[in-house]
Amino acid sequence: MPARKHGYPRMAALCLAAAVVPVLAACGPTADQVSARTEARTSTPAPPAPVPQQAKVRTAEPEPTATPEPMQVSVSGAQAGMAESVQEACQFLLRRDTGGFDGAGDCVAAAMEAGTGAEQKVTTTASWLPPGTYTMQFRTAPAFAMELRSADGELEISVSENGRTLRTGESTASADASGGAEETYAAVLADAAELTANPDRLRGLVEGAGPARVEYGVDYLGSPATRLTAVVEPQNPGDFAGSIVLTLDDLYRPLLVDYSGSTRGISTSIRAEISSWGSGGALR
Repeated sequence: MPARKHGYPRMAALCLAAAVVPVLAACGPTADQVSARTEARTSTPAPPAPVPQQAKVRTAEPEPTATPEPMQVSVSGAQAGMAESVQEACQFLLRRDTGGFDGAGDCVAAAMEAGTGAEQKVTTTASWLPPGTYTMQFRTAPAFAMELRSADGELEISVSENGRTLRTGESTASADASGGAEETYAAVLADAAELTANPDRLRGLVEGAGPARVEYGVDYLGSPATRLTAVVEPQNPGDFAGSIVLTLDDLYRPLLVDYSGSTRGISTSIRAEISSWGSGGALR
């Protein structure tokens, strides 16, 4: 009986051990599983190393830079009624820039066209027109037209869409530079008469000179004005050499045109005093 009593605990311990082993096996990996996982980790290839970015190399060529446009100046006060075409052409004067003004011809021509027309008193000495004093009415828009008369009534020049005509005393001739003697003479006088009134002719006259020098706030008959002075250099021996001086009002319309110099050593001048801008509609 004692020997049988000591055998029950041993058998119980063996039975308990047999029951615990399967539980432990179910709770953790087996030796084969651990070995398989280790092999999988060692056989997986490592990710590729990142490729370094190549640094950008700056070239010696500079990057293009934008050229700033000249500042556009608006008008006010006495210039509030200035036409847009005049503002565009005369920005140099509106900004009150100094130095040579290359666009003076375009500026003055635009102002004359916007002014529609005016009246002139023209005085000449040894110019293409016979020396003397003349009066003129002219229109600049929509098309150029003019009527010039000498103080003694012996010479008249008419320019319109219908043509150009010279009247001297009882004689009348149409201007034609390729015509006979009378027609050619009429063309020379008509060209001279248009010089201070036709915007296109005055533009060409100014552009034929060097850049205009500008003076602001000069006095003209008690009012402030702008003065442009350009020097005309002869292109060939004997050509005209001299200067053209334009005195302009607030809207850059000419009030005074002085054209003086010499041709083949002979002094010549044309002086035109201009008034009543806006009266071009009176000329039919």
